[in-house]
Amino acid sequence: MRIISQYRNNRLFEVVRAFYNNGELIPGAQYCDQECLQVHTACGHAFHCRWRFQCSMRGLSDEGSAYTCPKCGKRLWKGTYDTPWLDLSESGRKRVLVPYRIELEAKEYKNYLDICAETLNVDIGSPIDVSVHTVKKYTLRFDFKSREAVYVEHGARGRAVLTRGLWPLNRIASDKTKFCMKDTVFHYLNAESNIHHTERNLINSFFKDVVRCFNQKLSDVAGYTVKSAYTPTSLQDGHGVFDYCFSNLAWRLHYPDARNLATEEIRMCPYADDPVMRLFDERKPYLQTAREIYRFPDMPGLNARLVKCPINFLNIIRTAWPILHEIDNKYKLLDTLLQKRYDIGFYHSLDSYLRSLRIIRHTRGEAAAVRLVERENDYIVRDCGQDCGHMWDLLTPQNKRIFIKAKIRSRDIHDYLTRLADKQQHENVRIKYKSLRDFPLTGKVDDLIFSLPPDTEQLANLGRAMHNCVGTYRDRVLSDKVRIIAAFKNRKPVICIEIKNGAVAQAKLVNNQPVQEDAELNRALLAWAKSRKLTIETNDVQTEREVAGVAAAV
Repeated sequence: MRIISQYRNNRLFEVVRAFYNNGELIPGAQYCDQECLQVHTACGHAFHCRWRFQCSMRGLSDEGSAYTCPKCGKRLWKGTYDTPWLDLSESGRKRVLVPYRIELEAKEYKNYLDICAETLNVDIGSPIDVSVHTVKKYTLRFDFKSREAVYVEHGARGRAVLTRGLWPLNRIASDKTKFCMKDTVFHYLNAESNIHHTERNLINSFFKDVVRCFNQKLSDVAGYTVKSAYTPTSLQDGHGVFDYCFSNLAWRLHYPDARNLATEEIRMCPYADDPVMRLFDERKPYLQTAREIYRFPDMPGLNARLVKCPINFLNIIRTAWPILHEIDNKYKLLDTLLQKRYDIGFYHSLDSYLRSLRIIRHTRGEAAAVRLVERENDYIVRDCGQDCGHMWDLLTPQNKRIFIKAKIRSRDIHDYLTRLADKQQHENVRIKYKSLRDFPLTGKVDDLIFSLPPDTEQLANLGRAMHNCVGTYRDRVLSDKVRIIAAFKNRKPVICIEIKNGAVAQAKLVNNQPVQEDAELNRALLAWAKSRKLTIETNDVQTEREVAGVAAAV
C-alpha cells in the first residue's frame, strides 16, 4: 500500500440547519413560520426553535439566516464565504449525517486505487436527537482487476457494512438501485461548503495525484497507454466538486479505450429501456459494444463519428442513420446533427427534423434533404417538420402516393401539402362570427387593413399566400376556439395573427417569421392591439416596453 495524496478540511460547514413540519423533516424553508434545528459545528451547540420570516433590503428571509450562537457568542451569516452554511434539502428520512470535517486519503494497492474518507458528522435523528461527534469512514474503490468502481460504507472497527456499485451517470428516477456520486459523502464537497479559493487549489492538486495513479494503473491493465482520464473538477448545477470527475473515472475504468464523458452526458437520466443502459453490462471494447447495441455497421467513417459521439446522442444517430441510403449523404447528415447537439431546442424538435428529411427525400431526393438541414436555420427546419408532418398524417394513402409522384421543389413542399390536405378534407364553409366581439377587431390602422377571412377557402388562401399552415386551423376557427386576423398592405397580406382568449397568441410575417423582424409592422400591430384592448402573449411581438428598452440601450 502507498499513500499518494491527502486532503483535510476541518471546517466544511460551520452551520447546519434542518427544517421541520410537525416533527417531520422537510426540504428547506417554506417561507412561513416553522420549526428549525440550528447547529453550530464549531462549538457543537444545537438548538430547536421557530424562526419567523421577514422582509429586508436583501429580500425575504428568515430570522435564523443571521443569528448569534447562544453558546459561543459568534455572529453567523448565511450566504457568505466566511460562514459555510448548509440548509438540508432532505425529506422523509429519519436520520441524516452531514460531514463538517473531512479527511481524504488516496491509497494505491496492487489491484486497487482507494479514495478513503473519514468524516466527523452532525448526526440528526429528530429535532431533539442531535449529535455532533459521530465519526464515519467511507471508501471509493476503483478495482482494476474486475474493472468496477464500488462505494463502501464502514462500520465499527473498519468493517464494511454496505457496498454498492457506482453508477457513472445521474440516477434514474424510477430505478432506486442505481447508486451515483450524488449519493456519496463526496457530494458534500459542494459550492455551499468552504472549498473555495485556497481549498479549491488543494482539492485540484489532490485529484491530479489521483488521476496520475489511475492513468498508470489503467494503462498497465489495458496493455497500452490510455488517454488521460483527467477532467476538471466542477461545482456547476449543484454538484459536488468530485461528482463529475469521479463518475468519469468509473466510466473509463469500464472502457479504457473510450473518451472521457462530458458533463452533459453524466447529467443525463436515461429511461430504464434506453439502449445506453446496456453499455454498462458489457466488457468488450467500447466501439464494438456501441455497434452491437445500436446495430451499427462496421464502417471506418461511421466508426470515427461514433468515437466522438456523446453517449446520450447515440440513439439519435441510430434513428437518423437509416433515413438516407447513400453513404456520403449519411455522413453529411450525421456531421450536421452532431454540430447541433449543443442546442437544447434541437432535442425538442428532433422529430420535426427527421420528418422533414423523410418527406423531402421522397420528393426531391437525398441530396436536397441534406442541403435543407445544412442551409436553413433551425427554426425553418423545425417548423417545416412540424407543419409538414402534421399535414402528411392527414393525407389518405392515395394522396400520399400522389404527393410522392409529384415533382415538387423543396421550397414548395409545404404549400403543396397544405393544398392537398385542405382539398382532401374540407369543402368551403362560411365562418360564423359574433358581431359584438369579432368585427371590432377589423378596421384600418395606419396603412394596414385588418380583416377576418369570410370562409374556410379564404382562410386556406391566406395560408398559401403567407406560406404557413393557418389553413389547417379550420376546425379551431369554426369551433370558435381561435380567431385568425389578416393585416393587408396594398391588398397583399403581410401579417397573420392568431387571437385566443382576448390575447395575441401568434403574429407571423411571410414564411412564419415573427412580426418583430419588421419594426414598422410591429409598431402598427401594437397600435392595433392597444386600440382593440388585446394583450400580447407571444414572443413574436416586441412589446412597447421591450422597444423602449432597446431604444434606451442604443
